Amino acid sequence: MKTVQEKIAYLRGLLEGSKFYGDDAGTQAIWEQVLAIFDDLGRSVNVLGIGLDELAEYVEAIDGDLMDLEDEIYGEEEDEFIEMECPECGEAVSFEEEFLYDDDVQITCPECGGVVYQGDEFFDSDEQPEDLDFE
Repeated sequence: MKTVQEKIAYLRGLLEGSKFYGDDAGTQAIWEQVLAIFDDLGRSVNVLGIGLDELAEYVEAIDGDLMDLEDEIYGEEEDEFIEMECPECGEAVSFEEEFLYDDDVQITCPECGGVVYQGDEFFDSDEQPEDLDFE
């Protein structure tokens, strides 16, 4: 991709090579002033781009330092994940370890909907308890 300054230089070459303004000195002076303004703008854009890159690096460094400081103050809190294979389709399913200690939870496969893990006291509202007769 061409820089702004390269594009301005190309435009300058087109104007000078095509005799766009002919023999009219006034038109030539106007175009020279316009190109000079473009040159100034191109340099300004370049300086702003360099400053923006430096600022982005600085913000990244601050973000990393802040993350380290948060870890030091609050401690790292990492969730432990368990990975199980779906018995229906064989897809690997990950979930937080704390669900293993919840008796009324059911983990299903996002691919096929098969039950990957079910707590001991899980009650599916779609199923009727065996000891109740609804007939």
